Order: sequence, then structure tokens, then C-alpha cells
Amino acid sequence: MTRLFDEKLRPFELTINQYSLLTALILGGPTTMNDLAERLGVERTTLTRNLALVSDRRLVTVTPGKDGRERDVTLTPKGWAAAKAALPAWKAAQAEASAD
Repeated sequence: MTRLFDEKLRPFELTINQYSLLTALILGGPTTMNDLAERLGVERTTLTRNLALVSDRRLVTVTPGKDGRERDVTLTPKGWAAAKAALPAWKAAQAEASAD
């Protein structure tokens, strides 16, 4: 299943994990890394790897949180545009997965 979504999202230079991260920020707004990991149901180390990739592309920003131990994650306009552009590919993958 992951392979199908990754294949459809490849032209947008996103994996399903990265796309899910972007959409979680669209739906839930800016949040801490801990809360985002919980929302996505992933380990913080997994989230850190995916955040590094999308942060390098300036799709999200990661900034120090209130207490210095936490990091805040915010979707950038470029990230919102990337998720929007990839939505038809995600829908196509969803339809194909549902048909199987």
C-alpha cells in the first residue's frame, strides 16, 4: 500500500509519510513535534527524519518551542501549495487502493 502511494506522489517529490505530515499540519495547524508525532501515530525519531526532508525543501519550519526542549512545527505557504498540488495524486492512489 505504501509503495502505491509513494509511486503516485513521486512526481511531487513527496512520500506518503511526508504528505501525511503536511496534511496533518493543514488540518490541525502549527503544533509541537511531540503532538505531531502523536497525531500521525509515529515515533518521534521517524518524524524527525521526515521533518528534516520537508524542512530542507522549506515546506515546513521547525523552531524552538517555549521551554527550549520542544520544537514547534509550522506549515509554510510552499508546503501548503505542495500538498494541494499532490492532492489529485493522493486521491488517485486512494481510489486505486480501494478498488483492489
